[in-house]
Amino acid sequence: MGGAGIAAAEPGIAGSGGANVPGPGFDTTEPGIAARPTTGAGKALPAPFLGLVLAMGLSSFGDAVWLIALSVTLVGTAGPAVAGLILALGSLPKVLTLLVGGAVADRTGPRRVLVTTDLVRAGAMLAGAAAVLAVGPRVPLLAGLIVVMAVASAFFIPASDALRPNLLPPEHLVRGNAVYLAAVRGGQAAGGALGSWLAGLGGLVVVAAVNGVSFLVSAVAAGNTKTLGKAETRRERVKVKQLLRDVGEGCRYVAKRPALRTAMIVTGLLELSGAGPINLGLVLLGGTRGAGWLLTAMTLGASLAFVVSVKWPPREKAGRLATGGLAAQVVCLALLATTNLAVGIAAFFALGLVAGLTALVLVSLAQRWSTPEMRGRVMSILALFTLAATPVGNLLIGVLTEAIGVPLTMFAHAAVALVALALLVATPALGRAALTEEKKS
Repeated sequence: MGGAGIAAAEPGIAGSGGANVPGPGFDTTEPGIAARPTTGAGKALPAPFLGLVLAMGLSSFGDAVWLIALSVTLVGTAGPAVAGLILALGSLPKVLTLLVGGAVADRTGPRRVLVTTDLVRAGAMLAGAAAVLAVGPRVPLLAGLIVVMAVASAFFIPASDALRPNLLPPEHLVRGNAVYLAAVRGGQAAGGALGSWLAGLGGLVVVAAVNGVSFLVSAVAAGNTKTLGKAETRRERVKVKQLLRDVGEGCRYVAKRPALRTAMIVTGLLELSGAGPINLGLVLLGGTRGAGWLLTAMTLGASLAFVVSVKWPPREKAGRLATGGLAAQVVCLALLATTNLAVGIAAFFALGLVAGLTALVLVSLAQRWSTPEMRGRVMSILALFTLAATPVGNLLIGVLTEAIGVPLTMFAHAAVALVALALLVATPALGRAALTEEKKS
């Protein structure tokens, strides 16, 4: 499933906008925002959640293979320039409909949105396979498929980010987010590695059919999830005017909560400071031969972040971990200014580690600080910050490199991370935040 997010929860309380009054056993680290009650769950992650994770990994594998097969087909049919334009424009519907997707998840329930979007994407893939088989890989047909998949993904991302907190005990939220993200990225990596081979073996029709089946499996897994608290009960009709009001209400909700608002901004700056160096920086710093070493170092660091998050999830000192991670990111980005390959390899390894840990903490805090009836909209705003940072970061590093050179460009990215660190330190509720239940004496 392309573009899956990190966090999730499921609305179980009717209405929207008002914060719940916390009772005994609630974490009130962020004033005015209720968290989940203590569940007393054991160490193991719930079986339905693990089933969902496996299905997401399979679906992300199918999506990665589909993207490669689609790119190869578009280049062969329309040429590289048109193919690039279509793929670039195809991402716009996702950005434009993300906030609406979050509002729909809050109004109708994220689990229903997950199942519906998976079924829509499965239908689009299977119908697309049949159409390509019948009339061939026509550009309008492929462009239409891209738009449908992008819009469906915009609804899926906030719903998936809004579901997970209600599937997991609070003390396992970071672990669950880490396992979920590892499955999604692992599927994408495997699909990228095997995509060209599978596309050459079966062609676009077979790849689309396989991807469609993976979405059906994912729909079944999403429908089989069970919440730890109240079951999803909302079945409200979706009205366009009401959705626009819901989107505005979600934006006001975030804007009025200092720690939540800062977590959004810090996440965006974290992504912005690292996107360019991690993407274009691989070639700028390592050249043709060194780029592979830098990518490997980054992958190893990110893998270690996953292991650390699962084995020793941050709890009482989550905010301090985010602060330390951002400080380390500032140092790593500044070290890249040396343009030395050995230093770059060490810095990229550390970036993979600290950026992964910091992002997990910030997303998990955003989940915990959102009331269930607002979580879909909150996570859609967070996803918008994250998605927008990548193209802006890629553009930024290109422009700055041409204007001031690579070393100063890396210092500029370190400065962006430093601003994020300053904002975090200036928000005590965020810097001292915990991802554990409040202990009662």
